[in-house]
Amino acid sequence: MAHTSPDHNIDFTAPLDTKQLIGRRVLITGGASGIGAGCARLFVTHGAHVVIADLNEELGKAVVTELEGIHFIPVDVTSFTSQKAMFATALEILPGHEIDVLIPCAVLMGGFWDYTPQPASSLTSTDPSTSTVEPPTKGLQVGLLGTYHSALLCSKYCMGLHQQHSNTPSNPLSSTPSQSGSGPGQLQYDKAIILIGSLASYGSLPGSPEYTSMKWGTRGLFRSLRIELLKTGVRVHMLAPTFVETPMTASIVPQLKKAGASFASVESVAEVVGRLVGERGVNGEFAVFYLFSFFPPILYPL
Repeated sequence: MAHTSPDHNIDFTAPLDTKQLIGRRVLITGGASGIGAGCARLFVTHGAHVVIADLNEELGKAVVTELEGIHFIPVDVTSFTSQKAMFATALEILPGHEIDVLIPCAVLMGGFWDYTPQPASSLTSTDPSTSTVEPPTKGLQVGLLGTYHSALLCSKYCMGLHQQHSNTPSNPLSSTPSQSGSGPGQLQYDKAIILIGSLASYGSLPGSPEYTSMKWGTRGLFRSLRIELLKTGVRVHMLAPTFVETPMTASIVPQLKKAGASFASVESVAEVVGRLVGERGVNGEFAVFYLFSFFPPILYPL
């Protein structure tokens, strides 16, 4: 089935053109497990230069052991200082000291919130059983603030765009991208940022205003960056999959399956990421997995 953007068609049922991934310089946060690790496997298998970053050093080193050619950098994406160090190290590792593709996958499920009303006396209570409970925010710090910092740091400092910014036309996609990027003064529109949203970016995850806020925030970031960064030659997409069986979702998988939910595979999500990276004529669109993993992804213009 072919899905159409204003200027381009993508046939998600056709085999992935893996030639488009060869030589790409890719940084993946949250790359030690789940969707991030799945993307790392896809890209390195097809000839990309891949750096993964994660807080979990044990899992990160395990991915490096499994997949020859991948590099690992420890990072705490909630720390701006840690992210700066991550990008600086990645640029030392990657050929040409540039990043072509950023995939910020670092995320936490976040906490669930008990909405049961309590008396105002809880605000001043010193009894742990009745005192005020602070709402969870770690998921927001990792999945939204971390992604925000990753996208802005990478696009501003790490993609080599300062060298061509003064020559960028008002509509970069109206020009023919350079396949090699070697022509003097020729703009190269193959930089891409792939944000990982969720169906919760359009609805909600019951009981978790934190996760829902994080994913709606990711959608807001996407809608802003898809316009702002196109001016500099960066394509921005957001992938909004349905439930994906990963270590992060392991605790809720049994209940969801019991309720009849279907899951998209990590491999299928990674393949769509690879396809969006390779489709140079498409910008600012996102693929959605509906509730059935066998249903082909669909592109929407916003």
